[in-house]
Amino acid sequence: MLGRISRIALLALCTVTIAVRCAVPQRDVLTWDVFGYYLYLPAAFIHDDIALRDHSWLDQVMDTYEPSSTLYQLVDGTEGERVIKYSSGMAVLYAPFFCAAHMLAEPLGFPADGFSAPYQVAITIGCLAFALLGLVLLRKVLLHFFDDRWAAFLLVLIGLGTNWFQLTAWDGTLLTHSALFTLYALLLLATIRWHASPSWRWALCIGASLGLITLIRPSELVAVLIPLLWALHDPEQRRMKWQAVRKNIPHIVGAVVLFLFAVSPQLIYWKFTTGNWIFYSYVNPGEGFDLATPHLRPFLVSFRKGWFIYTPLMLIAIGGIALLWKRIPQAFWAIIIFLLMDLWIVSSWSCWWYAGGSFSSRSMVPTYPLLALALGAALQWAWKRRFTRIAVVLACGAFLLLNLFQTWQWTQGIFSKERMTKAYYKAVFLRTSVPDQAEELLLVSRSLGAEERLVDERRYNAREAFRADYSDRPDSVLTLTSEAPFSPAMETTFEGLTNKDHAWVRTSAKFWVGDSLDAVPTLVIHFEHDGGTYKYMARDWEVPKNAKNVWVPFTLDYITPEVRSKQDKMKAYIWNQRGTPLRVDDLVIEVFEPK
Repeated sequence: MLGRISRIALLALCTVTIAVRCAVPQRDVLTWDVFGYYLYLPAAFIHDDIALRDHSWLDQVMDTYEPSSTLYQLVDGTEGERVIKYSSGMAVLYAPFFCAAHMLAEPLGFPADGFSAPYQVAITIGCLAFALLGLVLLRKVLLHFFDDRWAAFLLVLIGLGTNWFQLTAWDGTLLTHSALFTLYALLLLATIRWHASPSWRWALCIGASLGLITLIRPSELVAVLIPLLWALHDPEQRRMKWQAVRKNIPHIVGAVVLFLFAVSPQLIYWKFTTGNWIFYSYVNPGEGFDLATPHLRPFLVSFRKGWFIYTPLMLIAIGGIALLWKRIPQAFWAIIIFLLMDLWIVSSWSCWWYAGGSFSSRSMVPTYPLLALALGAALQWAWKRRFTRIAVVLACGAFLLLNLFQTWQWTQGIFSKERMTKAYYKAVFLRTSVPDQAEELLLVSRSLGAEERLVDERRYNAREAFRADYSDRPDSVLTLTSEAPFSPAMETTFEGLTNKDHAWVRTSAKFWVGDSLDAVPTLVIHFEHDGGTYKYMARDWEVPKNAKNVWVPFTLDYITPEVRSKQDKMKAYIWNQRGTPLRVDDLVIEVFEPK
């Protein structure tokens, strides 16, 4: 039967993925970023509050289900609205499963509140099914260019030899990346089929898949390069493509209309909640795209989360791109230009390691349907040469087994989700447990809570960076009033603060408590990027009970953030928020740098 081997491989991959997902079921899957993707649905269909003006129901959700420590998924609108930070594409994909769960929740004895167990189970099943559909579509793509055996081999390599497996089977089923993998596979298949034989079906598939890709993540609009640059490898093909476009203008118009229809929910949402058709929701100055300074080197080869370090199979795929010129020439320009643009964009995000929710570089998973073609070209080239045949089989086998083992290490906490270093990687390489004292080799831990405290000062060199004793002022103290509420600040850039990856800043001062305590000052420290403030910390003075007519010291520890630029500015100062005259003295700032 035609395609029998690749069908068996596909069935086996789906079975393994489902088995692993069922073997390690997760509770509370509608949390963190996923909570932001999903919030559109309960807000619109249960509470009729898409602008999130009513805080009561959302506060109840936070108290009952604890989806995250803060509501970082929201930003303030202009007139009391709260705008969901993430675009609505995943909510559109979740919607059918949300509706099914909403009908079943109360009959099954669960609250129909959008977050109880039926919703979590239904949406997990739906996302898993959609991810596995991506393998089905990828198989169809591969069979266009490779025989059945090669298609089966490539399916297994992509499914088990990359971080697609971790994102789908373990911790990222509801994240964007497996869904985008499926949509990219659909876009690629539709592009191939339309260029082979133009039809309405495949033209509309191109428009719909591009629209959903963009709705899920607007930066993925770069995917439009795939159909635009397909089959431009020689003058004859360019002529034929131009003829096909001219003969099928209605197809192009239909694809554009369907694309606009697919992205319209986001435009309507922004217009309704902000008054603008386009709204940039990443308003935190501490994060964003720095397109002029992409983090390409660490993104690709750092031990923190480098793509080539943790998914080395992709080294073979990257090497195979040049071979596409002869093996699959119609794909050459589309893949190479798209990949360069996509790499530039995803590595330009300030948090280029994309936080802790994935093994390897999860932002590259959507590109795997295209890179599967380059991987196949490289492997076929090597297979035809006697001296490289054994080497390529051994390399693929080793990379696949390494990916599976390191994925297991990641799930067991042997690999750190965000703090990996080269020294720590070497210490745990191929180990089933963490060696004693190996955790000291990790990057510094940054607390997600409100309090920060430098505990082990032995690992740091301390120096005094700033001192103000106000000896030139009356009574040798500084009085803060409503007219002059701020003390002189210490200001320096991150680069001026330290040449290490982080530093601790300890700010201390004294406050005079008189006969009565009407107000206390506040110690403030923060960073600035292009005039915007981030990693802002402000703590009111802690005054012992019954303290009178004494100087009360106070100390605040602060670890530097993951700065967007080494030129970002740090400020530390004392603030009188309430206007009552307050006397302070001896503002001292110490910097602790790693030894």
